[in-house]
Amino acid sequence: MAELAYPGTDKYSMAEFVTIMLARQAGGEGECTGGGGANQAVSLAANRLAQITVRPDLWLFTGGAGVYNGKFDTLPIGTWDPRCGHGAECKIYIADVVDGGTRGGRSGQGSSRMKAAGSGGFGGIQVDKYGNINMIGIGPHPKLKVRGPGTVGTIWMGSAPSNVYVEHHWKRVFVDKCDYISGPGWLEGGDSRHKLLNGRDGPTYIWSPICVFDFTEDEHRARIASVHPGYTVKDVLDNTGFEPVVPKDVPQTTPPTDWELNVLRTQVDRNGVLRKRRMTVGN
Repeated sequence: MAELAYPGTDKYSMAEFVTIMLARQAGGEGECTGGGGANQAVSLAANRLAQITVRPDLWLFTGGAGVYNGKFDTLPIGTWDPRCGHGAECKIYIADVVDGGTRGGRSGQGSSRMKAAGSGGFGGIQVDKYGNINMIGIGPHPKLKVRGPGTVGTIWMGSAPSNVYVEHHWKRVFVDKCDYISGPGWLEGGDSRHKLLNGRDGPTYIWSPICVFDFTEDEHRARIASVHPGYTVKDVLDNTGFEPVVPKDVPQTTPPTDWELNVLRTQVDRNGVLRKRRMTVGN
């Protein structure tokens, strides 16, 4: 039975920990648009936290709600939630949402304007060693054993280097090869993505409740970048269905500071959604 992911302290939840970690990764230079999957309260919170802390120029896009730069301080439960529009700078039609995602750019603007935020990410019912994700289903078509919600916005991963984020770390999620690809990562590794998608880069990170993966520079295969407090490299290997690259020295992911926690709880998630968010490890 799956166990709740636990960061080794009762001071914060694993969902709060991962949210802060994702927000930190949004720091950088250049124009940046952050988003995430429809039901990803963690990615949504991370983008909003990044705006307040490390990335004030980040454009927070919530596709389902069709708004940019909502100023909520009580956390909506997904990017489709109408509460994402509280204090937003603008609202657009769903046709423009789809059009902008297909081009890889902000609606009404060219693809050169689109940069993927480090705090944004898409999830999947399967994620493989090259960062491809599957939201279609498990098993042979048409008699699927499990039917997923479908491709929805995950196909946009082909337009921009959107990262991958999942809330459950176990072997049936992290597989050697996805049954189907609804969101392209580095495809078959090497330069396969660049050849097929006109040189567009794939994801930089995969985030989970127990670790962070990045990708090797040549094969673009998942590599353990850090392990969260409360877990070890062995825990990652025991719960991962593919063989990741393991560096000689794997650092621990840096825990949240009191300041980061205070900003998250008072300016992003006053209703405590993340303190109750369930993230799991194992079968």
